[in-house]
Amino acid sequence: MADIDSVPRRIPLGHKVRAGLAALLALLVMMAGVAIALIVNLSRGDTQLQDDVPFTTAIASASLDAKTVANDQRGFLLTGDAMYQREADQHVATVRRDLAAAVRAATTDEERRAASESSTGFERWWMATRTEFATYRAGNRQAAIAASVGPDRELRKQYEGSLQRTRSLGQSSLQSATNWLPGSATRAVAILIGCLLVALVAGAFIAFWLVRQISLPIFKLAAMLTPDSV
Repeated sequence: MADIDSVPRRIPLGHKVRAGLAALLALLVMMAGVAIALIVNLSRGDTQLQDDVPFTTAIASASLDAKTVANDQRGFLLTGDAMYQREADQHVATVRRDLAAAVRAATTDEERRAASESSTGFERWWMATRTEFATYRAGNRQAAIAASVGPDRELRKQYEGSLQRTRSLGQSSLQSATNWLPGSATRAVAILIGCLLVALVAGAFIAFWLVRQISLPIFKLAAMLTPDSV
């Protein structure tokens, strides 16, 4: 009589079925994990894009308003009309709000530092411009004009250059985020399709294996119960 311990033990059918179902569940969890990771990655890119927009917008607005202040300066020095000075004061307040908004909206230390330097340069030029206005009102029109086209003009060029560099910095960051998002979305779709194909093949194989494990004992039992043909 053969030793009972030497007979290989068969894995119960229930264990096989549970193993197959567990494999299918693990495949589903893996697919869900990949999808979530891709969505989170795209969400970060979209958040970066949304964060870059306020900074770039604020700097662009500050640049436009600062040019308006320069036009008010020229208008006052040419005509002496106090209306230009009042409008300059209003536009300066707008420039300050824009630059303060840019500092708050900056997403990097470099952007924050650039916006702060632009603000400092603008304030330096505006202080010189106010001195021009005072000189003009004191009756020394030629001295005010000379200052505006001399050292004060250099101050204006400095802050305008600083604003342009700050604006370019924001636009570069915005463009980078804009370019990154479509490419990442395309890669995410490709990865999802690839994972889906792998999951379908693996799922089909596991399903076939489960059906085979369940059907084979049934076929064997049916064969045992069927009388032999005469």
